[in-house]
Amino acid sequence: MISGDEHVQEPARPFDGTGKAMIGRRKTALVVDPAEPIRRLAAAALRGLQFERIILVEGAEEAEETLVTVAIDLALVDWELGPRSGFDLAADIRVGRVPPRSDVPIIMMTWKAEPRSVLAAQALRLNGLIVKPLSRAALERKVTAVLDPQAAVVPPIKAKPKRFLGQPL
Repeated sequence: MISGDEHVQEPARPFDGTGKAMIGRRKTALVVDPAEPIRRLAAAALRGLQFERIILVEGAEEAEETLVTVAIDLALVDWELGPRSGFDLAADIRVGRVPPRSDVPIIMMTWKAEPRSVLAAQALRLNGLIVKPLSRAALERKVTAVLDPQAAVVPPIKAKPKRFLGQPL
């Protein structure tokens, strides 16, 4: 388990010194993924968004135990968790089989960008779907878009590429 500092300073505005939204202030996130590098990357992105507490678990069973005992404000769940899928875990959360909140925001992480996966995520009312391999910046943008849609601004493209596949444009 990774957690932030025990004290939280009251900022003068909702952004930190780098201009990033502090959407994670006083919030707890649960990251469920069997791969430690993905859990660490997700934790780094969430720390960058000022999440106060980040709980990292490997599988659906650990996630369920955590959800029963800890108030979660966001769940990042891998689609393929092993014996029990992340999709099944998300479905159990949404229908209330895993208490206490069926409305917790859920972002599903997957290697598959198939239309079937997107439709399944929409049917389950997931808040987001992000395709691996992940980058910290992409994960921060997705979390921001889910928790604070008004703060999710797409950065402008600064310059056009001068080369494509090694050839000048």
